[in-house]
Amino acid sequence: MIAPWSDALTQALLDFNGKSTEALERFAAAHQPEPSLVAELCEFAGGDDRHVQAAATWLLKRFGVTGGELSAAQTETLLRLLLSDSSWLSRIHILQMMDTLVVSASLAAPLMEALAAQASGANTFIRAWSVHGAAVVADQHPAYRGSALDLLAASGQDAAPSVQARLRRTRRAFDWC
Repeated sequence: MIAPWSDALTQALLDFNGKSTEALERFAAAHQPEPSLVAELCEFAGGDDRHVQAAATWLLKRFGVTGGELSAAQTETLLRLLLSDSSWLSRIHILQMMDTLVVSASLAAPLMEALAAQASGANTFIRAWSVHGAAVVADQHPAYRGSALDLLAASGQDAAPSVQARLRRTRRAFDWC
């Protein structure tokens, strides 16, 4: 059976151009994040179309979807976007949701490696949130705390105000930082 929101979701995702979120806002205002909708958004996020990925992750973030509402497989789908060549918008949405996601032990090492690489990239928002994401991984998997602390220290040299603001918030969020 096709969900009553299916056509509207597809249209909202396709209407997203990477800038204007008007169609996504309208969809979010008209629908509740029921489990079947969240599942569909995770499937779209895991697809190959970068604009659709970004739109789907934006909606997941907008709906305030947390790890408690996602299956382990759905969480892995989202976290794997941080390991792939996904759009920066998809990555920032997932990074901003990291506090609510449970990182499996099997993804911890590859995530730490990817986040460390992204923490030195050109995009200041990705740099800032990647360091925070590494702290989230290290908080859930204490074996990575040394690496996260090294990354926090290295990022402390970043001149971008957005990076410095996120570092301050990250240090306040975790008592081991």
